[in-house]
Amino acid sequence: MYVRKEIQIGWLYRKLLRHPLLEEMLRQLDPPGGTAVGWGYRPSGLSARRRANREKGPLLLLEDALVRSMKPGSNCVYGLVADSKGIYYDAGGASDLTDALNSGKASGWMRSGQLEPSETERLLKRYREGSVSKYNWYPGDFRSGLPDEPGVMVVDQTRGDASLARGGMSTGDFDRMVRDALDEHPGETIYLRAHPDHRYRNKHSCFSPWVYSESRVKLLAPDLSPASCFRFCREIYAGTSLMGMEGLIHGCKVKTYGWNFHAGWGLTTDRCSAPRPPRDQEVSLTRLFEAAYLQYCHYFDPDSGDPCGLDRVLEHLEVQRAVARENAGVRITAGWAPWKREVAGGFFHSPGTTLMHASSVEDAAALCRKEPDGKVLLWGATPAPADPAVATLRVEDGFLRSSGLGATFHRPLSWVLDDEGIYFDPRTPSRLETILETTEFTTGELGDAAELLAFLKEHRLTKYNVGNQGTTWDRSQAGGRKVILVPGQVEADASIKCGSPDLVSNGDLLQRVRELEPEAFLIFKAHPDLVAKARHGSVVPSVADHLADLIVTEGNVLEWLDLCDEVHTMTSTTGFEAILRGVPVTTHGLPFYAGWGLSNDRLPCQRRTRRLTVEELVCGALILYPRYLNPESGEFTTGIRVARMLARGGNRAERRPWHLRLLLILKNRWVALAR
Repeated sequence: MYVRKEIQIGWLYRKLLRHPLLEEMLRQLDPPGGTAVGWGYRPSGLSARRRANREKGPLLLLEDALVRSMKPGSNCVYGLVADSKGIYYDAGGASDLTDALNSGKASGWMRSGQLEPSETERLLKRYREGSVSKYNWYPGDFRSGLPDEPGVMVVDQTRGDASLARGGMSTGDFDRMVRDALDEHPGETIYLRAHPDHRYRNKHSCFSPWVYSESRVKLLAPDLSPASCFRFCREIYAGTSLMGMEGLIHGCKVKTYGWNFHAGWGLTTDRCSAPRPPRDQEVSLTRLFEAAYLQYCHYFDPDSGDPCGLDRVLEHLEVQRAVARENAGVRITAGWAPWKREVAGGFFHSPGTTLMHASSVEDAAALCRKEPDGKVLLWGATPAPADPAVATLRVEDGFLRSSGLGATFHRPLSWVLDDEGIYFDPRTPSRLETILETTEFTTGELGDAAELLAFLKEHRLTKYNVGNQGTTWDRSQAGGRKVILVPGQVEADASIKCGSPDLVSNGDLLQRVRELEPEAFLIFKAHPDLVAKARHGSVVPSVADHLADLIVTEGNVLEWLDLCDEVHTMTSTTGFEAILRGVPVTTHGLPFYAGWGLSNDRLPCQRRTRRLTVEELVCGALILYPRYLNPESGEFTTGIRVARMLARGGNRAERRPWHLRLLLILKNRWVALAR
């Protein structure tokens, strides 16, 4: 036997040791030494049962939770079930879940304690309204409408699944379900619902070939979610499929032909020919949901891996579904660099999304014309296609981006997508400007913004998070004069070209600030991209020597914000960081944060009429406008969770691929030669 922390797992079944949740599950359950551990009724589970019986020791059988993941087989797993006796789909044996439903209290490895009925009802409603299932990758929900004809549904499963034999089903039961549906619903359409594993894992159907030749039988693809199916099928014929339980949750009439955990409690019409398993009482749907989904299942936060409740998993799935709705359709990058195309594969990885790549804007437009739901993806200020009928989305880095500079190929954790313009170009409206001008922020959204703002300030997080390098400068060297920080920018940057019509260089900005503040102590901080030789341009303008009192190239921008009285900028995001931290800002261009009453603006923007609080600015710019991606799970997340990841040092150890490291070396040499 393979011994790991005194937990017994047969050496033949070492694959179980690689399960992504095993360590956290064992840490949470803290099983006693000598516990035999296995997976359901797979060989490792049968081996564990034999060992536990032989040695009279404790048993821990694991299986996927009833809300498992986005895709079948995904390594981002949301939870597991744990059983000390058997497993929930075994009608012929005991299980913790069956004992709990019979006794009314938790059993074995189940989570102890019961929720108030109102709280269970709330979670049941959230589950239902979120269209949640065991698996949650259903492209059909985003690509096409539902069938016009209502009908009844017969649920397929995968041939050889352990729940079939353990649930008392025989070979002909699936055909019997179809015959019963045809006989009991003359003239109605009979929909056959395929299992997702048929598509994603090449498993086989349980129906005989004759079923598919019936004129009233129609096959439903497995890419349509159970929740969508329940909208046009209000009666369900199921074997041991979890769709029987999900049908109950959605208010459908369910007829079962196998003994799964949800059958036999008075909620279903049971037609299984095998002996009835022990069911001592009828239970309500609320109690069944509580026992199965809230007590029997153990969930783990998809972002942090910490133990959590179903509520957190449902919140995570709501984020995935919201992004999937935005992503739905064909998306075509236009002239993007290869490394950026690879990043796009994560930010547009959603059910119902097809990502394509074109070498130019016009090539992308030609592809887009062939796709009714297509949109061309333009990076930043890339000129739009000549044809105004071609739909476009502009893409840029978000304001809480990474642990390192984008110009040095550090992977982004956030992007913004804009179908109106782009945030740094005030010549036209942008989606961010519309959000800030028109959104009635809810109390919950403002609470989230306040939490995020406090976290950013406490943990000293910025857009790039290049680390605290330390500064030895002492304010006393300013001799009591007002200290003004003037952040340098890359003069070729689109934000200057689009958003700063009067001042177009760092030298112009320094000259203007010196004219306005002749007695002030001016600190010019060079832009980190230029210091890192990652962008073309002068690190320090030639006029800085006689206009600035101090020129700095090192140090985290927050260290200098701590030391200054004001910030003067054209369009730099340093102004945004200063506003978040209560430092007065004067803008000489029109960045996205100007015009809302939070800064002293030298240029007006007639469209921006609203006066905002800092929390409202944070809500718009850091919560509603961007999308965030967890690089570890490959799934979408929220601003506060990315902030927590960055605060823990997440993504700092990111190892860029060799070709990007080589490209950066060549880029640095090219920039150095050009200077």
